[in-house]
Amino acid sequence: MSTFEIGFCWGFDDVAPLEGLQRLKLLGFDGIELWPDVLDRHGVNVWADALAATGMRCLQLCPYFNFVNGPEAVAKSREDLLQFIDIGEHLQCKKLRVFTGPVHGAGVVGAAAATEDQWAAVSAGLQEFCDISASNQFELCLECHPGMLTETSQSAQRLLRDVNRPNLTVNIQIPLADEPWDYSFQNLGPFATHLHIHNWHSPVMDFGDGLTYLAEGWFDWESPLRYLVETLNRRLCVSIEHPKHGGKHDPWLTAEKDGKYLVGLRRRLDAATT
Repeated sequence: MSTFEIGFCWGFDDVAPLEGLQRLKLLGFDGIELWPDVLDRHGVNVWADALAATGMRCLQLCPYFNFVNGPEAVAKSREDLLQFIDIGEHLQCKKLRVFTGPVHGAGVVGAAAATEDQWAAVSAGLQEFCDISASNQFELCLECHPGMLTETSQSAQRLLRDVNRPNLTVNIQIPLADEPWDYSFQNLGPFATHLHIHNWHSPVMDFGDGLTYLAEGWFDWESPLRYLVETLNRRLCVSIEHPKHGGKHDPWLTAEKDGKYLVGLRRRLDAATT
């Protein structure tokens, strides 16, 4: 069994699902992540057929939940959860990405700004969603993202403790707010099942123009991945996100370069753990 699966966050406008999955498979990928807009554009049945035909997997579905902006937002999120459980069953994907609130706009609530009532609402909502998901053998994966209650490793740990459900896991997406990357992995590595992986031109780790190919940036992913898979014995999905690098690069070139890098890195880690 491989130490990690290699995923790609679907970001292609020029191919249908079947052709795109065939190309990604040839580049060494095990599967993809899907967002609501891409599901709506092509339809769940088209994705299911394409995944079955290629032997590729949907490694994570990425709905948008909102627990911080009142009961109506939670009720809408509950509807979305049930819809995505149905979609996941259809696509044989048992992992759903979790945000604690909106990513942009006036409703964004980060960990430092959240009130105790908002913390309680997020914890109660996640407990309910985890229990619903567990009855269908689904995992909920908290994405560490700016503007969320998971934007630092300390705040993500608090949420994990408060919710206290075994099917709540973590997607570590560095950099977390105002903390070194190794501190983030030490705190959240024991709960991690997923990584959104990037590289940067400089240690500023700026998203957008600062992004580059995995093998060409300053950050060396071998050390943290060795820590996760060898020291902590985690089995992960490592998934390439933002493949256009702020609009600078063709996502297919990113898939080619980053796929080659991750296939080689996985080969080395597999050899070290056998």
